[in-house]
Amino acid sequence: MDKLIVKLSGKNIYQHPFLIARALSGLCQKVKLGVVHGGGPQISETMEKFGKKPTFVRGLRVTDEEDMEITEMVLSGLINKYLVGILLREGVLACGISGKDGFLFQGEKHLPEEENIDLGRVGEIRQVNTRLIEVLWEGGFLPVVSPISADKEGRSLNVNADWAAAWLALATQAQGLFLFSDVPGVLADPTDPQSLIEELAISQIPRLLEEDKIKEGMIPKLKMIEQVIRGGVGSVFIGHIREIEKLPQLSLDATLFGTTVVDG
Repeated sequence: MDKLIVKLSGKNIYQHPFLIARALSGLCQKVKLGVVHGGGPQISETMEKFGKKPTFVRGLRVTDEEDMEITEMVLSGLINKYLVGILLREGVLACGISGKDGFLFQGEKHLPEEENIDLGRVGEIRQVNTRLIEVLWEGGFLPVVSPISADKEGRSLNVNADWAAAWLALATQAQGLFLFSDVPGVLADPTDPQSLIEELAISQIPRLLEEDKIKEGMIPKLKMIEQVIRGGVGSVFIGHIREIEKLPQLSLDATLFGTTVVDG
């Protein structure tokens, strides 16, 4: 049976809960499916309720010890269990875990190249133990994974959800990784929503970066995707959350509107 990893943004989970639940319900009957989710907006909102102002450095959330507690509460608690709940209502045996459980994601503190920058508990994954995922799959469960990870001493790390999904796809040797958010895919011209690149070979990524055609959050995403493809994952799809409804029909030649990144 094929293995697929789907990454969802926390924002989309609350905006399109039933669309997501129905699509994942249909898909997990056909493949071994793993779901990883983020939750940036919800973390920022909760921090503000606690009187804290979110701070970012080059797209990474500065996470001190108190911020780490809030981040873990939101990702591994509120969002994870909300997603599990909507899947259970669709008849899916969903099981919510985090990257800390069973040392699924073991990492270390991220050290920026720039000196004198301390991002706190922001982490990078260094090792993946898929045993818990395999046990859940064997038991007929759908793993729903929060990206919160652990260092070697078991302390929590705030890890980017895209990277967590990428590491899980690599470690399970998934046939495909699907990244859903509010963007339609990779655009040849960031100012033109009609300039979608429907198929992108990883050999083309360096040229796009050199020509400065890729902006903001898409830059680290494409660098990550390049590593994923070179690591053996068959393809990576980037697209709008609305396209998730087509996932169960992929085997019937359904076409997803977005960008598919492949080897070559």
